[in-house]
Amino acid sequence: MFPFFYDVMIIWFNGPSRDKLIDTLPQQKLEIGCNYIEQVRAVDVVCAFDTEVVHSIKTQPARLYYTRPDAQYPNWITVRDLRIGGGNSGVIACWAAQKMAVANEKIYIIGCDWGLSDNSSDDHIYNKGTQRKFTNNIKKTIERLLHGLDVAVVNGATPDVQFPVITEEHLLQELSNK
Repeated sequence: MFPFFYDVMIIWFNGPSRDKLIDTLPQQKLEIGCNYIEQVRAVDVVCAFDTEVVHSIKTQPARLYYTRPDAQYPNWITVRDLRIGGGNSGVIACWAAQKMAVANEKIYIIGCDWGLSDNSSDDHIYNKGTQRKFTNNIKKTIERLLHGLDVAVVNGATPDVQFPVITEEHLLQELSNK
């Protein structure tokens, strides 16, 4: 299902900045996405926090699906880690990433627009309008989950994160050198 050795992992959040790369970024060896990511990109792992989202996603073979205990559902792996409790799908995606990370791997988070936009690329599906996607607690949880790993957030602006931020062009250049 997953390659035994990979040196790049992509985590797809749902912020609108992901739209610049969602169709053009070459498929990487391990990609983790949130919520309805499969509607726009094939990934290896899907993570969802909201019960209604979990129940609406039709699982696919050879793909892993993670959710929290309150949203457990057939074919979904239930994450029983207290750190994800007050989070969102991005927290679960980061939890999965730190469990799957290997030595010397670079992790890129795409679509993290915290502090820049309350919009989601999936707002047309949610029909809830814009909502803030993070809190200080969520931000700290992700920092703790990914502590010690080589992480960069990909964004043309400067989101409210404690990780290094690189541009989309810088990401493409780094990937072409691998």
